[in-house]
Amino acid sequence: MGQQCIGVKAVILDGNSVLLMKRSDKYKRHGFSGAWDIPGGRIQFGEEPVAALRREVKEETGMELKNIVKTLDARTVFLDNNMQIVRITFLCTTDDSMVRLSDEHTEIKWFDLNNIDVALKDKELKSVLDALRKELNPSGGTSNETVF
Repeated sequence: MGQQCIGVKAVILDGNSVLLMKRSDKYKRHGFSGAWDIPGGRIQFGEEPVAALRREVKEETGMELKNIVKTLDARTVFLDNNMQIVRITFLCTTDDSMVRLSDEHTEIKWFDLNNIDVALKDKELKSVLDALRKELNPSGGTSNETVF
């Protein structure tokens, strides 16, 4: 029988920039070593999703979240035939300007939401960012302003 867990992820916006992190070799087992991702992780037993999100972002980036604006997405992700993750992705902001790198990642960088120039291996993340981009720029053009 397979294993199931619940995870939370944070799309952190600063103006029109989104924070992405490059995964370390710690994720080699599932083929995500070197892949760009957003902060997040698994909810611990008894933990509320928002509390888990704040904890994971702090652990991975050293940043405190200012606002959890809204839930962007909730979906099931299968890592393999035996691992199912129910993943909740939130739109967030922060006032922290200092970002620190944890041992789970090798690089951390802010990308223009309209011009992410790295390949996103996680097709679900790509889908969430594409939907957010369309929501913030409904005319299809690019903008340097966001509503957050």
